[in-house]
Amino acid sequence: MLHTDNKTNTLRAKISSKFTPRILTLNGNNKKDPPKSTLVTINKAPPLPPLPAKSKKEINTISKYFLSKKNTVEINNQPSKPSSGKSYAQASKPSANTSEVLKIKETFPSLNAQKIDQVNNIVNGQNKAKPHIKMTTKEPSRKHVIIPMSSDNVSSFMKNSSLHVANINRSLRNTKTDVLVNYIRSDNTGISVVVNKVAQQSDMSIINNYIKNSNDINSLQVEDARLPMSKSYLKIIGIPYYPYSDHQTKLTSYDIENILKQNHIFDNISLTSKPRVIKVSPKSDMALVWINIWDVQSGKNTKMLINRCFNVGNSTTTIRGANMNPGVPLCKNCWKWGHATLSCRIQGAKCIKCNSPHKSEHHREFSWCCKANDKTNPPRLETKKGEPCPHSFKCSNCKGDNQADSVHCPFWRHRFNREWHVKKYTEIRENRSKSLCSDVNANPN
Repeated sequence: MLHTDNKTNTLRAKISSKFTPRILTLNGNNKKDPPKSTLVTINKAPPLPPLPAKSKKEINTISKYFLSKKNTVEINNQPSKPSSGKSYAQASKPSANTSEVLKIKETFPSLNAQKIDQVNNIVNGQNKAKPHIKMTTKEPSRKHVIIPMSSDNVSSFMKNSSLHVANINRSLRNTKTDVLVNYIRSDNTGISVVVNKVAQQSDMSIINNYIKNSNDINSLQVEDARLPMSKSYLKIIGIPYYPYSDHQTKLTSYDIENILKQNHIFDNISLTSKPRVIKVSPKSDMALVWINIWDVQSGKNTKMLINRCFNVGNSTTTIRGANMNPGVPLCKNCWKWGHATLSCRIQGAKCIKCNSPHKSEHHREFSWCCKANDKTNPPRLETKKGEPCPHSFKCSNCKGDNQADSVHCPFWRHRFNREWHVKKYTEIRENRSKSLCSDVNANPN
């Protein structure tokens, strides 16, 4: 007989996990003895069947936006404070619209709550970051000494570059300076002397005097040595397009240069090029002026000019930052657009004229077109020494009758349009792969 110590059915129904029953043992010899109960352990009862699933109407799709009672009591006991970086008005606004959240959930049922929040923020424009204007370019480090010179001087000077490095270092050691030259390389504007430390004015004068007194170059076509500087791009707004009383004379770059020279905020500021004056709109009487200035990589000069105001006639103008657009670089090693010369991955160099594996200045010595060949029809004569190559070649980029650095090349005309370059090179690669596939199919063996 199973005895449960007279526990009621109601109490037994509340026990869900386990209970400890007692088994009553009776002594047959003495019926008057009280019954003794023995504890017996019984394994855990089988789990209850799961509850039936709720219908979709009963599921609260935005339950994550409601806090539990415990969290609500804790929050109510604390003083109300707005979130960091937000005002009280912004903090009091609801984080999301219920109808918009429900629409996103119906459209994308597989998204979790975090993804729904991200989609809702993008739709409402809350995830848009503030535009970051890049105004200053990153030029070479200050351990370079730039000497602008003509291309003829560069080619003649670089022939004995190792000898020049030794002579410059000998002159620097005589002055007991710690600056030494590591190597010399050609640059877009001339040559760059790479040193181990930042050169002082006395070191730059020694390098400058040696290069100008060299017998390999024409000193009249050599400018003074300078340290590399970055460029910063600015614009001037609120300036009248017709600044004079007759309202017919237009604003010119020469006028802008004179205005900047007369203003004290532009002291010790040098322009890299002439200012550009553009009318705001065809029917407007206001102008936008873009100016490029020499600066350091930290943008020290730019920070001094941003949001500064000055007068032009009766108008008050303001200086703003402008996005830099240095354009797509042209590699002087392989003559392809899209990467700098120092980042080129090919092992050797290519000629800009014939696209052969030799440098452009060695075109006459290594190119086949300037050598005599009796087997061609008609026979090809040798080009006389000292004369430029009279032959014409196709551009390695556009396949036109021009060189890769020609202003008539469409790649040059779109040098400020990076998307155009990417699209064009993608088409070139696709056409090349199609031609290779057709050749393989035509000659399977």
